[in-house]
Amino acid sequence: MQKVSVSNVFKLSGAYIAYLIGSGFATGQEVMQFFASFGIYGIFAAIVSALLFCFLGSTLMMKGHDLQLEQPGHIFKYYCGNILGTIIEYFTILFLFSIVVITIAGTGAVVAQQFHLPNLVGILGMGFIAMITVILGLRKLVDIIGTVGPVIVVLTIGICLVVFLQNIGKIPSLNNMPHLAEQVRPTHSWWQSGALFFCYNILAGTIFFTQLGRQSTSKREAGLTAFVGASGLMLTVVFMILAMLAHAHHVFHLQVPVLYLGKTISPIVAVIFSVCILLGIYSTTAPMFWLVKNEFLKFIPKSFNYTLTVALGIIFILCGMLPFDKLVSTVYPFTGYVGALVVIAIFLRTLWNSVVPSRSSSENG
Repeated sequence: MQKVSVSNVFKLSGAYIAYLIGSGFATGQEVMQFFASFGIYGIFAAIVSALLFCFLGSTLMMKGHDLQLEQPGHIFKYYCGNILGTIIEYFTILFLFSIVVITIAGTGAVVAQQFHLPNLVGILGMGFIAMITVILGLRKLVDIIGTVGPVIVVLTIGICLVVFLQNIGKIPSLNNMPHLAEQVRPTHSWWQSGALFFCYNILAGTIFFTQLGRQSTSKREAGLTAFVGASGLMLTVVFMILAMLAHAHHVFHLQVPVLYLGKTISPIVAVIFSVCILLGIYSTTAPMFWLVKNEFLKFIPKSFNYTLTVALGIIFILCGMLPFDKLVSTVYPFTGYVGALVVIAIFLRTLWNSVVPSRSSSENG
């Protein structure tokens, strides 16, 4: 039987969750747009995402363990072929670049809404902290964010559960949803929205999940890690949906809707929640920063490592001054459709791998 280290599963699944909980997720913008905007049907959209994460996320991590790629970005070539795989790999780097910009912009939005400070304070702070973290290297990076992930999940679920229970009779039907809810929906149907949420997240996470799978002690451990990570992530989404629906007539015009939810309990809770959000943003910004930097290092000498890190940090900070909510509503839906191509490729290659060996064995028999 393949070995499974429970402590390693929790550490790596924590990194899995923390990587995906960026500013769009942690502030509530993603959950508001892709799930809560559909009312109670947002729960069904979350189930669609959860099933896709559990199946294809596990597939990616187990394949990462099997292949042990020195360059995790080559996973796209494995699934999509050399030409299309290379194109998608470069597109993914561009997407990761835009996510770092979004996370840094989200920090500015949190600092402005909760602490009434200029956006620039949050933008500069997150930019510099991420830059320093990247210099530490991936192993330390995974150790750091692996401890942040479970904390974010527990705090978010706890606060959203309290908000939901306090307002359990206030959840509107789909027909009574605010007009703004319809305006922020990325698609016309809830199931497409749930699928899109998964598709752009898996595109952003493919390289990182492959790397996590490589660090697992066995293939079984890699698959279990993905399942635990996906379950924790989507359980958090469900509680966030319920809490937002309880305050549906107030949250859809906000940059950081979850801060409003925290304030409905008490100002102290809002402060705790804002710290939780900032940890979530950091836990995505740092590893994606690292991935982008490593891709650039393929084209320049490694002696420019620190110079490149600083240069990228400055660019991220400058681009992070763009409007946060507009970045989320523009970048993520578009990228979701590109991610759908990767999802189809992963599914077809996995199906092919399962069919070909059985054919070979029957022919030999």
